[in-house]
Amino acid sequence: MRSQTIGRSALIFFVCVVALVGLAVSAWSQEALDPQSLVGEWRGSWIDKKRPGANGQYFLTIEQVHANKVYGQVAISGRESVQFKIVGTLAGNRLTFGTQNPTELLIEGKQMRGSAQGSVKGNPMEIALAKTK
Repeated sequence: MRSQTIGRSALIFFVCVVALVGLAVSAWSQEALDPQSLVGEWRGSWIDKKRPGANGQYFLTIEQVHANKVYGQVAISGRESVQFKIVGTLAGNRLTFGTQNPTELLIEGKQMRGSAQGSVKGNPMEIALAKTK
């Protein structure tokens, strides 16, 4: 009876080790983000977190990526429209830019999701983008 319990424990331990190794290999095999793949047009939408119904279009054009610096421009439309140039920072799959309206976007393939923290004139917003060109 005791050897049967030890056998089951060993089997459970072995299955757990195999599962953990599988997860580690999967995580290591994921390709790192190619910064040049960000160059192009990203389109999507924004939603105001504090004002239900306040939303609009969000356009991000990335013109260049040098090392960890991302250069481009943003155009936001909705109740009002605004357009501005950006110099962002790329750290892994995270793009950040802006001082008055800090923005953080997480990149997953041809999708970006994140938020802008808002400023004196703006409210925090959720942003979702997809690469179009």
